[in-house]
Amino acid sequence: MRYQPRLLQRLASVLLVSCVAAAPAARAAGNVPDKPIRLIVPYAPGGSADALGRALAELMRKDLGQVVIVENKPGANTAIGAQALAAAPADGTTLLLATAATVVLNPLLSPKLGYDPVRDFAAVARVADTPIVIDVRLDAAPRTLADLMALAKSQPGKVDYGSTGVGSSLHLAGELLQSETGTQMLHVPYKGSAPALNGLLGGEIQVLFDGIGSSMPLIKGGKLRALAVTSAQRLPALPEVPTVAESGYPKFEVTTWYGVMAPAKTPEALMDRLNTAIVRATADKAFREQFEALGLIMPPPMKPREFSAYIRSESARWAPLIKAKNITLD
Repeated sequence: MRYQPRLLQRLASVLLVSCVAAAPAARAAGNVPDKPIRLIVPYAPGGSADALGRALAELMRKDLGQVVIVENKPGANTAIGAQALAAAPADGTTLLLATAATVVLNPLLSPKLGYDPVRDFAAVARVADTPIVIDVRLDAAPRTLADLMALAKSQPGKVDYGSTGVGSSLHLAGELLQSETGTQMLHVPYKGSAPALNGLLGGEIQVLFDGIGSSMPLIKGGKLRALAVTSAQRLPALPEVPTVAESGYPKFEVTTWYGVMAPAKTPEALMDRLNTAIVRATADKAFREQFEALGLIMPPPMKPREFSAYIRSESARWAPLIKAKNITLD
């Protein structure tokens, strides 16, 4: 069948109009945001969280076909970045690389955050888990976690341990370990991992609960001894370091984590599309190898509802301990 030139032109015009009209309709259905996406990282540039956010943003860009810009908003234990998300429109163009502190611990520790994660946020996807490592100096008497707990029991309140600050995941991991072992140690808060590590190396404290990323170079470099990691299994990056569970405390497991949040009332179809992009990113071989080498764990993928339920379970887990220990940021 042969078409006349004018008929071909008319057909082409109809197809062009149809395609142009379909693009906004696809975006309206929640497939992809119709303008660049801002991924807020509530930490300063250069750290492991920043590296994670930038790698995630690049893979999301490829998957979504949309620019994804990382914006660093550090401060107030991630609350500055969280406040920016709470003020953003619910159109999928602003996301937050949140942590357990952002949506679980901060609300339990302070009523004056400037945001309410239940009211203001919607859970998109869980990205990575970060185990905690329990460090001592090479010349420390405890050779194992059991040795440390025996020392703490024999000298109640005399063994001091450091963390990155009051109410941090690291502080609470130390408090939980004391509760589960019947020990009493003295908490010494620092303003970040770097000063805490310097405090341990300089003899200001005897023990440090630290994020795996900042401690690993010193552990591998033979400058610190890792007594245990708080994950359920040993880490491929530190296979010689036992878990707390292996060390005689089988019920103990703590990991802090990263996850992506969107403003509340973001359309469900858009949430699902963002979730798919993030799940594909965390399944990327190069991405996994890069961050597993730093000690991070890539958890099983979660749909938005599953991630939201996980956050609620974490809040229920930590609330009794925080109340019992009267820990507050105010």
